Amino acid sequence: MNMKRRFLGGLLLCFVFVFYATAQQSDNGNGTYTNPILWSDFPDNDVIRVGDTYYMVTTTMYIFPGVPVMKSKDLVNWEYCANAIRRFDQGPAYDMQGKTRYGHGQWASSIRYHNGQFHILFVTLDEGGYHLTADRPEGPWTLHKLPKAYYDAGLFYDDDGRIYIVHGYSKLSLTEVDENLAPLGRDSVIFDKVQRKGLEGSHVYKINGYYYIYATYGGGDGYQVALRSKNIYGPYEEKVVLRDDMNLAGKGVHQGALLETPTGEWWSVIFQDRDGIGRCPTLQPVHWVDGWPIPGDNGRAVVTYKKPGTGDPQPVKLLPTSDEFDSSGLGLQWGWNHNPDDGRWSLTERKGFLRLRTASVTGDLTRARNTLTQRPFGPYSTGTMAMDLDHMHPGDIAGLGIIQLPYAYIGAVAVDENTRALIMVNNGKTVDSVSFGSGRKVYFRALVSAIRDEACFFYSLDNKKFQPLGDTLHMKFDLRMFTGNKFALFNFATVDTGGFVDIDWFRMEIRRGPPNLFKANARIEAEMYDHIDIAHVASCRDSTDGKGQAVTQTADGAWIRYDRVDFEKGYAGLLVRLASATGGGRIELFLDEELQHPYATLSIPFTGSWNKYGTVKIPVKPVKGIHTLTVKFAGAGEQVVNLNWLSFTRS
Repeated sequence: MNMKRRFLGGLLLCFVFVFYATAQQSDNGNGTYTNPILWSDFPDNDVIRVGDTYYMVTTTMYIFPGVPVMKSKDLVNWEYCANAIRRFDQGPAYDMQGKTRYGHGQWASSIRYHNGQFHILFVTLDEGGYHLTADRPEGPWTLHKLPKAYYDAGLFYDDDGRIYIVHGYSKLSLTEVDENLAPLGRDSVIFDKVQRKGLEGSHVYKINGYYYIYATYGGGDGYQVALRSKNIYGPYEEKVVLRDDMNLAGKGVHQGALLETPTGEWWSVIFQDRDGIGRCPTLQPVHWVDGWPIPGDNGRAVVTYKKPGTGDPQPVKLLPTSDEFDSSGLGLQWGWNHNPDDGRWSLTERKGFLRLRTASVTGDLTRARNTLTQRPFGPYSTGTMAMDLDHMHPGDIAGLGIIQLPYAYIGAVAVDENTRALIMVNNGKTVDSVSFGSGRKVYFRALVSAIRDEACFFYSLDNKKFQPLGDTLHMKFDLRMFTGNKFALFNFATVDTGGFVDIDWFRMEIRRGPPNLFKANARIEAEMYDHIDIAHVASCRDSTDGKGQAVTQTADGAWIRYDRVDFEKGYAGLLVRLASATGGGRIELFLDEELQHPYATLSIPFTGSWNKYGTVKIPVKPVKGIHTLTVKFAGAGEQVVNLNWLSFTRS
């Protein structure tokens, strides 16, 4: 691959980043939030409230320290509380000895607070069930092996002192247990009249005399249901409470927890599968209708909504991402790929550096011990690391990767004691390399787009001028790993162990600020709306990567709304990317509360088909400052237009 192609590929990805005015944070700073509340891989959410604080547990599977416990005062701004398990010494596969635990390990935890103690119940497919206990959410947590495995379990402490677990896949069973969560009798099947295969993710509540099982029909298009009965053993009636893909076509919002605030509001934290970045939690309001908890608003999952009422507004909080490695321990954002070999890494041997000694001999990043990982965040993340290569042994490979299946990395390979080469490996194949000579320090960078599910790689010798290397990684969410893509800091041997590298720092750059504030001259993607009515999002063929989306089903009266568009000093033109197989109809734009007289009107042309897109430009009256922008569709038929994006121009 020539340098020009590599440069243009990286440049294009950088441009894509600029176009999206969304952010890692969910809090808009004006009393609203925008989903997902954590645009990263925090799946299988269970959340409880203890006093005025909410605690969430999620899945990390084979990443340790793992089983993260997080806390929040408002369900929107979260911070790390603890990783409940430092390492999981339950068999050689967790040490990559012979086998691995990709796609297995800890998952689908249930968290509860009972008699002054926190409890977490989880399952592994191979080793069985486990119970974690702690007096404080910060730990220490104590791990107990259970005599029985409970699949996708919901732990429930009834008000009569009895304890139950609801568990199962497609067929839900109830087991009464003792204080140590050991079964007191046989499982009782309580529900098996499923709508389709895959009923799972059960969480159990008792509300106003009813027992509720809040569960999901899983999968990428999953949807949320509730079961209820006056008797915990049933019979149960079932209702679909949310079946919507929010603003990502075909990706259902499902599986999570029900919560009541101290002020009596009800909410649900449930995730959405967002492809390569992983499964990301969303926060949905819950309305009780005829005794059923209905998340979302009018049958749709909300994108932007008013924050839960706390009486005491909470400040915006961002999870830590960067690390200078000058502390005595790793930050809570880090996790090793499988158990680490603790004798082969150090934060003290060289102060201010993370030393990674080679801990395994392999030719594959997925089998390298002591690979340190961290979640990227949407809509984009840029991870940069500084690495000292002076003590590598011949055959050692060290660098920065993005790990899932497929994976890719940029790294330094020690050719001999004094010579290094820089390589880019994509899905196990070296696709590019450059000579590095005898340099000692190098900087590696990976740019991740959660919108396009792409990553590209760069290197620098001075941390100023970065050169692209290799081609683009097309990120996927492969069930053989079952976690979102992660940044990976690594050093492995292909010949023999004994060498080491020193990592000075790792810094992640993300888009900061209110996630729903758009620059008017950015390319405002139609699906990044704050609110929607009638219309839906569908896949769009106006891109070569298959990741495009458009707003469709735009019947007369349908609309989408962006709460905050910054027109700055004013723009005189409007570009609209659209497709129409019929022509006719209109797109009308309204500002703020004025919904009768359009700010601008565009007549929809015939473009050739619903999949053939064209760009239309019209003049508009310049306005200044930040405004709400409503895009309304008018015309005959169930579909007036497919809208891909819009952007304002100076001319």
